[in-house]
Amino acid sequence: MRKLKRPPLTPKRKDYLDSRAKGMLIGKPLHYPAAVAERYQHALERLISPMLKEYERELNTLWTELSPEIAQDASLTSQARMRLAKLKAKFDKLFRLSAPTIVDRVLNGVDKHSALSLKESLMKLTGGVTLTTSIMPAALKESMKASTIENVALIKSIQAKYHERIESAVMRSIQRGGEGRKTIIDEIRSIGKVSERRAKLISSDQTRKATAASNKFRSEALGIKKFKWVHSRGGVDQRIKHLNADGNIYSYDDPPKIGDKGEAVLPGEAINCRCVAVPVIEWGQDN
Repeated sequence: MRKLKRPPLTPKRKDYLDSRAKGMLIGKPLHYPAAVAERYQHALERLISPMLKEYERELNTLWTELSPEIAQDASLTSQARMRLAKLKAKFDKLFRLSAPTIVDRVLNGVDKHSALSLKESLMKLTGGVTLTTSIMPAALKESMKASTIENVALIKSIQAKYHERIESAVMRSIQRGGEGRKTIIDEIRSIGKVSERRAKLISSDQTRKATAASNKFRSEALGIKKFKWVHSRGGVDQRIKHLNADGNIYSYDDPPKIGDKGEAVLPGEAINCRCVAVPVIEWGQDN
């Protein structure tokens, strides 16, 4: 009887068997949802853009109607205060009403991405076995609630900080006897760019933090208690501690204390951190 040949191993199955032989199962890296962060940023830009234009238009009109050369006249100060108060009330309301919807969409996107990413990672880790990752653990629900509160506050703070800086710039200009329309408009535009950069940082940073938390709680719910730290190798200013952590294995309940202030952090939790976690199961140890 002719002996049947065993079919060749697929690369995926071979990696799985090699990992088992080494006493360790390693999944795929849990990357962050760039598309979700990008949508978050665009949503903030759509919220910020009309604010910047209206503040500039109103203050440009004010400086045209009431020449800064008469800065000692109380009319310029009172008119500036009235117009700024009106702008503040309008955009306070807009940001307050818009923030919950934006955050809800972002966190739903993070949740879906995390569940799918972890599912694909575990298929590699288990050699192709499909595990349910879509059920949200109770701990993750609480984390998402906290993230919602934090993100809503951050979005509203964009408007609050912008208004505060604009008001200060306008009043400084009046106190100095007027610096000309071009000077104050240039400063207003500069303050607007600061707000735009802050919005970009919020969108990327908060997306990564929410994803890190989702990956942690979903992994732990499935009995996966460890992860491998993988450094992004990107960016101009790399954190040495994060670079040194590359390839090391940590427990989710005891992450490394390599935050900027020495606090324990997961990959992606520190500001501008692009490191990622890889689910790990080690044999013969307390998992």
